[in-house]
Amino acid sequence: MRIKTLLVAATAALALASCGRGDTAGAPTGEPIAKVAAPQGKAWTDVVSKTEAGGFKMGNPDAKLQLVEYGAITCPGCAQFAAQSTEELNEMVNSGAVAFEFRPFLVHGVQDIPGFLLAQCSGPEAFFPLSEQLYADQQTWLGKISTVTEADQQAMQKMSPQEISTLLATRMGLIDFVKSRGVSEDQAKACLTDKPAIDGLIATTEKGTKDDGVTGTPFFLLNGAKLDASSWVQVKGKLVEGGAR
Repeated sequence: MRIKTLLVAATAALALASCGRGDTAGAPTGEPIAKVAAPQGKAWTDVVSKTEAGGFKMGNPDAKLQLVEYGAITCPGCAQFAAQSTEELNEMVNSGAVAFEFRPFLVHGVQDIPGFLLAQCSGPEAFFPLSEQLYADQQTWLGKISTVTEADQQAMQKMSPQEISTLLATRMGLIDFVKSRGVSEDQAKACLTDKPAIDGLIATTEKGTKDDGVTGTPFFLLNGAKLDASSWVQVKGKLVEGGAR
């Protein structure tokens, strides 16, 4: 996926991308997995790290079930999955049987960049709480993209990715959103102009497309096998089948 494709006009129509369909051969099946204790004083949901693939992994690094979601912060289906899955998925993660990795995917191009930059602004430990809150309020802040004017669009043609990211975050109210959640305005603006972070998001998207065949979001892998699933009910069924019970 070329960078110029990712830097599309901010007013492009937003459509719910369907989950990429794939072969589920190789998805695990087995007996119930024994619980694994978390490090002393922590729950497994507190154990979060940035991965080499550009994602954020939560849980037991050696969990028998390794669930990966490619998601977009502007994707309605991803927001729905987050709302439906968080409580039960966190329980599975805290059992030590499941590790969950979220990999950012720019399914709507530049529109996804500001939210992801701000979600990871306070480090890996804050990524999941901030992204969940962004998903919960997605309709509100994403609806403000209509405030991007014709003049803005013209100006964006000559802007750097960092400048576009800052403009969109301002128009969508995302800076104020994270300010009320412990991220200072200066910190937010620094994150929005972090070129290596922007390059990382683009690289993760390109790698997901090339290596895992991601064509839409949400898109799931379980122990490296593509899941023909787009909802928590479907993903949960595969996890239970694999022994998370």
